[in-house]
Amino acid sequence: MSKRSKIVENILEKKHRDYMDYPDKANEYIQQRSLEEDEPYELPKRIYRSKVESKDMFGCQMVIFNGAKEAERLVIYLHGGAYVNEIRLPHISFCDRLAKKINASVFTPIYPLAPNHTYEETYEIVEKLYSHLLEMDKPIIIMGDSAGGGLSAAFCEYLAVNDIPQPKNLILISPWVDVSMSGNYDDVEYDPMLGVEGAREMGKAWAGDLDTKDYRVSPLFGEVSKLPKTTTFIGTHEIIYPDVVEFHEKLTDAGVDAELVVGEEMSHVYPLYPMVPEAKEAFNYIVEILLE
Repeated sequence: MSKRSKIVENILEKKHRDYMDYPDKANEYIQQRSLEEDEPYELPKRIYRSKVESKDMFGCQMVIFNGAKEAERLVIYLHGGAYVNEIRLPHISFCDRLAKKINASVFTPIYPLAPNHTYEETYEIVEKLYSHLLEMDKPIIIMGDSAGGGLSAAFCEYLAVNDIPQPKNLILISPWVDVSMSGNYDDVEYDPMLGVEGAREMGKAWAGDLDTKDYRVSPLFGEVSKLPKTTTFIGTHEIIYPDVVEFHEKLTDAGVDAELVVGEEMSHVYPLYPMVPEAKEAFNYIVEILLE
């Protein structure tokens, strides 16, 4: 772990939220978010590397980076936030840099969040977006972090179930692959951000009436044999590390072209961290994969 990563980890630990550890506090936070989450998202005022616009597509606010016709690739980026928190600046910065680096149009849905909404509405939005992009006849990449990483994997399983063509690449950054949090997490050394009990409550809110082990919310339990080339990034300082390792092993056992990139002593969604050497290395590797 680099010195800068250690500094970031210390900051994350100091900002650790009780709602990740206790069900009652998680539900209080979820109800608080229900009063705020349907407000339109305002793009941060900053200098962007690509042309950025926000528009309505398929009944959803969509942030588009580099929407030029000359873009060679198409990316759907699904942001994290435990399905209850809105997109944050690190997501915006990552998508902006990626669009510029690989000459891609990056579509980032500001998808409806729990508890006011469940997975169903987001699936409808992402499926319409994906069908729209298929018509452009360009390479498509689906990627996301944390909850958005789990959603990315689950959506690709959904494509397979419905005989819809897969994207060229699937990139998962610390994907939340089991919202039921039913695994064994005793051997995880440390996690400055996440907690089992709080995450489980947020998973229930996202699933709605669905079983939390249904593949549409927990891709760990789905059929993975038809998934595209999949690259997964995970840190050992993540409570979900065992689930992600299990998911990767399931991919390889099914014959999927899959790679697991493990950040030793790295925390949740580390490839998105600003000014961190390990994040820069992960970003450059993602670029390398997508330019192949």
